[in-house]
Amino acid sequence: MTASDRPQALAWDTPAAAAAYRNRDMRLARQLIFPAVLDRVGVPRGPGATVLDVGCGTGALALELAQACGWSVQGVDPSAHILDIARADRADPRVDYRLFDGRSLAWIPDGSIDAAVCCLVYCTDPDDTRLAALTAEIHRVLRPGAPYVLADLNPDAVGERFATLRFGDEGASYSEGDPVPTVLRQLDGTSVTTACYYRPLSAYRALLTGAGFPAPATDTPALPDSDRPAGSGLAPYLILDTTRR
Repeated sequence: MTASDRPQALAWDTPAAAAAYRNRDMRLARQLIFPAVLDRVGVPRGPGATVLDVGCGTGALALELAQACGWSVQGVDPSAHILDIARADRADPRVDYRLFDGRSLAWIPDGSIDAAVCCLVYCTDPDDTRLAALTAEIHRVLRPGAPYVLADLNPDAVGERFATLRFGDEGASYSEGDPVPTVLRQLDGTSVTTACYYRPLSAYRALLTGAGFPAPATDTPALPDSDRPAGSGLAPYLILDTTRR
């Protein structure tokens, strides 16, 4: 497929992208990302303990953090369209959804958040400066000892066809910052192409350590053999976790 033949990628902050995101097939994310995040964040240490869900999207993980673990959740996202869906589909008295600019958390006091998560967000943003500012803000608002868990598409799995997604064209190679066509399966069996960007693991580590976090532990949760692409031992997602000093 040539560049001219490839479906045009959806921009993230549009009604069309929000509708596609609402109807995406989340089987692999629920199977691999959600348990990893919940395990690393754990349960609240006291009443009113708050976890920050950065780029909360339609609220799927925010609701899990509230209902499965008992957290109070601040879910923030730069798309008003997606937040409308979160409020309609995944309302909960313990979850507060808020629009933000993707960079600043100025309304949150220093050291007041007990944990933070950010899932499938960094890969959607081409602006390293904005991501560096966001990561520094997450560091600022976390209390000392609080965990930060970052989940993203696995840069080593470019071009692999998984049950619900493909990050990049088969056989293609990408350099840091390159746009990567990313195909997401919908619940009705169709697919949409979204705009993501390639970063190697070293770039994620640099963003975290540059913001003041210790070097993160990394993991690639493995798929069961029945869901693994033929001949591949690769996993679709990368999990990084670190702690506010």
